Amino acid sequence: MSINLEGFIRRKTEVTLGGKEWTFTELSLSDFAQLRAKMVKERKEHLAERRKQLIEEAKGIGNIDPLKLLEHLDKPVTDEEMDAEMETVGGCGYMAYLSLKYAYPEVTEEDALKMVSI
Repeated sequence: MSINLEGFIRRKTEVTLGGKEWTFTELSLSDFAQLRAKMVKERKEHLAERRKQLIEEAKGIGNIDPLKLLEHLDKPVTDEEMDAEMETVGGCGYMAYLSLKYAYPEVTEEDALKMVSI
């Protein structure tokens, strides 16, 4: 009896970019989790500044509770936000980086972003 491991082997796709052939590897759930973690980290980095802006805006309007506005900042990253991020140039470049890192550990996010821009 043989076991079919086809579902566990990541597919690879050869793509020529800038005159060089690159191997892109199928992404896993772990890769998508890395994108979510990156988005959460970036959100936290900008959160303090955004909190100040919201409080000032609420003061300017006058009849808005700043705490209600702040509740919107503390929500987790949604699937819709992840989908939207993957459609941006930066998100697409990051996903390309995650795909390339399996065959080319030396490739950086910046390298991948340049490839996507080609």
